[in-house]
Amino acid sequence: MARRQFTGSDKSTIQEAVLIAEEVTSDFFKLSSSQWRRSRYDILTLESLWDEEISTHALAQLAKYTCCLPGRELRSAQFDLYRICLQDHNILKTLEKETTLLLLPLMIYVITHELVHIVRFSYFHHLFEATAEERKLEEKRVHSLTQEILVPLRSPKIRDITLYYNSC
Repeated sequence: MARRQFTGSDKSTIQEAVLIAEEVTSDFFKLSSSQWRRSRYDILTLESLWDEEISTHALAQLAKYTCCLPGRELRSAQFDLYRICLQDHNILKTLEKETTLLLLPLMIYVITHELVHIVRFSYFHHLFEATAEERKLEEKRVHSLTQEILVPLRSPKIRDITLYYNSC
């Protein structure tokens, strides 16, 4: 079944959201450039996702892979790679249904939320592998942190996103 995907202008908006989300997240956690680079991640849209990374309901989901540089076999050469899997079809459907929401603030919120997860996993504030109950509690913590991180932006449109998430 064909799923709706982001267009070129949507992707430009997402790139802008990524820059903002990375900046506010690193400022909040007081991460230096070298600390930030230790948390390896990629942000992908639907066209680049593997089947198992596609969700029928989430706006984004985080996948974790253990990787190793080519030609390196030692366990010490392994690293975690996180993939923020944006779910174009679900995001576009949400924007259609919730006409007061805009793509840029929604993507700032979603990407910041996923970056908070990555920071928390990378610095062992929470384990990626967790029970369903632990994941539920972690989601609440991450939503709370995301909202706290975005307060300095003082955008009414970001507040709309916060209200939307709080109502879900």
